[in-house]
Amino acid sequence: MSEIPSSMVDRVVLILSVFERSAGPLTAGQVSVRSGIPRSSVQRILQQLVSARWLKRHDDGYALGLRMFEIGSLVAHRSRLTCAARPVSYELAQRTGLVVHLAVLDQRDVVYLDKTGGAFADTLPSRVGGRLPAHCTAVGKALLAYSPSAVVGEYLAAGLRRRTEASLATPEALSAALAAVRACGYATERDEAVPGIACVAVPVRDCAAKVVAALSVCGPDGQVRPQDLRGLVFRAAAEVSRGMGAGYGSAVPAISRAAM
Repeated sequence: MSEIPSSMVDRVVLILSVFERSAGPLTAGQVSVRSGIPRSSVQRILQQLVSARWLKRHDDGYALGLRMFEIGSLVAHRSRLTCAARPVSYELAQRTGLVVHLAVLDQRDVVYLDKTGGAFADTLPSRVGGRLPAHCTAVGKALLAYSPSAVVGEYLAAGLRRRTEASLATPEALSAALAAVRACGYATERDEAVPGIACVAVPVRDCAAKVVAALSVCGPDGQVRPQDLRGLVFRAAAEVSRGMGAGYGSAVPAISRAAM
């Protein structure tokens, strides 16, 4: 038998892997035998995993819980989102010569799922898996604008931290910005996250018409003109939304072909 892991994380991973290979519920004794971890330790870990909803207690033992399903579904969803967006992002980056971001909202931050662009992309602080304060970014404003009022209320109540002198710093300023996004359907940002950088972002919707992400173009502020770029970003976001199963026809604001 291989050496029993000493760290709690390693033991949890080993125990979960035992359930991964099982077709049905397992008793603490069965988990102990299959993992090689002493039963007393297994019992404590199982109880903690049940409390965290990673496992569920049954009459005949333990099985993977709802939280595992939720996390797995989230990973699959984000993977599907990234796959739907990648070819669209590449085409948009090629057409505009700018950097294209795909991001989702996670509490007070945006998390970047994808980043596409040329050499200029390396000069930006954004990275896949990285975070920035939502109110300082165009993607963040696009996501907050279509978030539930309770989410926005909590965000405003917690206060706004500036990244630059141009960052929105008051609840009133952010509320006005979000209202403007809802009115026109897209968000902008100039010098608010990084001096000299500007972005235009549009929300992406899923099959239930729920906003699940935002797509943006980003570059030197002299090259980012919202009136010229908004049509391209609207159509790119609509294409990603269709890839997610959204019926996006009438949801896309009418933009003249001259804006494309």
